Amino acid sequence: MAFGTIKVMRAIPALLALLSIVGTTNSAAISNSFNSTFSVSGFVPRAHAGPDSSNNNPHSVSPDTDPFNAQTGSSDLCKNTGRDEQGTWFCSQVDQVLYTKVSGRGSGTYEAVTFMDPDTGRCDKATRAWSGELAPFNEPISLHFHGPLHLKQVAFYQPNGDGPYSRKGFYHAQSQTAEGITFMGNFGGTAGSDTTVSDTADFSMFTDQKCDDGSCGYIQPGAAARKGFPGPNRMFLFEFSMPHSPPNADGSDPNDKPALWLLNARIPYTQQQYDKCSCWNFGCGEFDIFEVVNKHDEKALSTFHLNPLGFGDPNYFRRPSDGPIKVALFMDGNDGGRMSVKVLGRSDGARFRGALSAGEVSELKKKSSGTVSEYEIRWPAV
Repeated sequence: MAFGTIKVMRAIPALLALLSIVGTTNSAAISNSFNSTFSVSGFVPRAHAGPDSSNNNPHSVSPDTDPFNAQTGSSDLCKNTGRDEQGTWFCSQVDQVLYTKVSGRGSGTYEAVTFMDPDTGRCDKATRAWSGELAPFNEPISLHFHGPLHLKQVAFYQPNGDGPYSRKGFYHAQSQTAEGITFMGNFGGTAGSDTTVSDTADFSMFTDQKCDDGSCGYIQPGAAARKGFPGPNRMFLFEFSMPHSPPNADGSDPNDKPALWLLNARIPYTQQQYDKCSCWNFGCGEFDIFEVVNKHDEKALSTFHLNPLGFGDPNYFRRPSDGPIKVALFMDGNDGGRMSVKVLGRSDGARFRGALSAGEVSELKKKSSGTVSEYEIRWPAV
């Protein structure tokens, strides 16, 4: 499926929408255009059937031989528990996965798209250097969701001085309240509402800031595009469930593999991962936060994609198929670079706060009182 551009003609049913939420509002305005062909930059369908393309699954490697794992706490949880299920390895159920030494590569380059012509297939690229804390994940990122998934709320925070964090983006489904975010995608008529997005639907999330100053890099002409969430240090709070898909009407097996992931925002501005015209192919960055890899499974994994490098912890989260949970993702450039996915527990009905005190940030960043897998990244020598 198209990954960055959707062509919508008058005769196509109203399945594709641009949901733009800017400022603070109590309604989610869905705008469709069927009078002419148009492009939506940022619609990112889940194109692959696993953590990576069919021939490049980072989780197909036995945990005992994972070249990227420095054999820390993650490995301890895999002793006598590792098992291969449909070509993907799983170990123990955990409440948090903490990746350390994320900044260990120091610096590098990827090929960024500078021009493309869909009619001729022309795709020009230029080498872009990256460096610094969490690089290349210190560049703006976009969030992406694939059903079956029921998104209840999302909050995006950044440091505000020494310790506290300020909320820069917020979405609350039940009240249709949003601040500073933009949704894009194939919603099947359900995005922005307090319902489950089906397993045939995907949507993406950006800030509400227009890409009009050149900082977003190349964008397909005529595309609706917004800036990604800036870094390097960020925190996202999510509340969601991943219910199982019902059988398809024709009796076929549903694509019951929900996912939540982030991308370098330059990827959805052009083309999908596996098209040639994308910086994904050159390692600009994807991180799968919470992905169900096998159909109908109750396990979700986290995975890094920095093509040609790919790796992730085989310890898994329990899929929230029976009700919503809250999850914290923090991306912290300190101490060699850390990225953590932490299950905070069952939903309690409370909205995410407008600001986080230094104490609250510390509490969210500290290791879970449950089972924690610490995956120290061992980068290959250059």
